[in-house]
Amino acid sequence: MGAVRYLQNWRSFLGKYDHWRFLFAELNKLVYLRSYTEDLDEAGKEQCLHHAAKWLIHSQEQGNTAGCGTYYFNSGWTSDYPETTGYIIPSLLRYAAYDKAQWSKEAVNAVLKAGEWLLTVQHDDGGWPGGYVEQNRPSVVFNSGQILRGMLALYEFNGDPRWKDASERCIHWIWQQLDEHGRFATNDYMGAIRVYGSYVVAPILDWIPHFDWHKVAWEGLAQRHLNWVCTQQNEVGWFANCDNTQHRNDKPIIHTIAYTIDGMWNAGLALKNDDFKAAALLPARVLATDFLTRGILNGRYTATWNGVEAFIPTGGAQLAIVWHSMYKVTGEAIWKEAFEKMNTLLCVIARRGARQSKDSIGALQGSFPLWGRYEPFALPNWATKYFLDTLLNER
Repeated sequence: MGAVRYLQNWRSFLGKYDHWRFLFAELNKLVYLRSYTEDLDEAGKEQCLHHAAKWLIHSQEQGNTAGCGTYYFNSGWTSDYPETTGYIIPSLLRYAAYDKAQWSKEAVNAVLKAGEWLLTVQHDDGGWPGGYVEQNRPSVVFNSGQILRGMLALYEFNGDPRWKDASERCIHWIWQQLDEHGRFATNDYMGAIRVYGSYVVAPILDWIPHFDWHKVAWEGLAQRHLNWVCTQQNEVGWFANCDNTQHRNDKPIIHTIAYTIDGMWNAGLALKNDDFKAAALLPARVLATDFLTRGILNGRYTATWNGVEAFIPTGGAQLAIVWHSMYKVTGEAIWKEAFEKMNTLLCVIARRGARQSKDSIGALQGSFPLWGRYEPFALPNWATKYFLDTLLNER
């Protein structure tokens, strides 16, 4: 985001009286962050879990379709976002199965409607569109891969063959974008070649038990891509070509770093490949150590792990998810300590400390503080999706 647009966001935000309350509450939180994290109890975390689920359901109710939108304090709700709607589906199904869920029926109804809508916006080539639905963009590899997560969750929920058929078409289209070097070289976000395709490969591997006849071919293609990703990693675990912009690719955001780590880790588990798991463990340990040392992370990291810019809660939630998985597999205490403390921090951030409407209560913000450079003054639905996931993991 350019400096002029960023300043315009500030001007718009400060033009509303209610937003001044958020500003002062955020400043208070920055000053007393340690106290707030020490005082949060399990009941507070439980409340955050339910509020997050309720907000995700609410995010579906704002548009003209059954997808989920994002809320900006300065401009209101966006149109629906196919990619994030796709991976919100498994989060709400997990919530619906939680024995203390307060909105289980509403969550199930929401995901079934979301799945039906996603079938209507799938392109003839098998992929799903990038961006918000009103932007009418062509199929994008990364976005399509995330919708596969929702299709799998729905198929395992009710066995409807339409979810499976749509996914098979999509997977075939995704593999067509893979070049001989193992890169998703065409039809990916911004037309750029990026390492977080690992987070596309992982859900394809998750689908393999339902497609035995594709197992050998799909695993071979997955290994080709993951081998290429490993060539982009330096000796301290940092990944090149990891940002979702062109001009800041030298210091990627923790959101896309976490995508890459999570994809490498889960694909490594699926393929029983120690090299891929090791490629995930190294940067995950660097970031866990930094977090446990300072109590927070930066939003971006350079090739020597020097942090810059404000914390991005989305990436924090994603890292907590993968730290939790690493703890389950390895039993190392560092992962348990990191994901539990991160969950506490995220709850403190989501409890904004000022009177809120149903458009904001329960949602995790794009940056902390609220005016950070990543999704400033916004409540991206993908942040709350990962927030719900990591709180469910801890339960």
